[in-house]
Amino acid sequence: MSQENVEIVRRVLDGVSRSDRASVEPLLHPDVEWRTVLGPLLGVETVSGHEAVLRLGFEEIPDAFEDYHAEVEEMMDLGEAGVLVVARYVVRGKKSGIEIDEQISSVHLLRDGMIVSVRDYPSRQEALEAAGLRE
Repeated sequence: MSQENVEIVRRVLDGVSRSDRASVEPLLHPDVEWRTVLGPLLGVETVSGHEAVLRLGFEEIPDAFEDYHAEVEEMMDLGEAGVLVVARYVVRGKKSGIEIDEQISSVHLLRDGMIVSVRDYPSRQEALEAAGLRE
């Protein structure tokens, strides 16, 4: 089951990178929650609910940032603790022109073949510790 979870997360990240909302929608649980490090730049810390997460990922982030893309550097099955994703995110504020180029780690939890929770962390180590693991 865990390798299936890695594949689901991979499909979601691929759909987001292609701006393919239709491919991502069925892979997000109705009660999905996303705590994103980009949220505070948009005035939110945690986004809850299927439509709110889709709106953030496919409307609000693209509206606020240009050249938004993520390059996945690592994906790891954490068993019951979820799926670890380490990615480099590059964004530029449309209004400010400020560019952000950061490596961000996240832990994705899945239930019933859908992502139910995404938590972003500033480092791989913090993400693993939050998942109850160590390197």
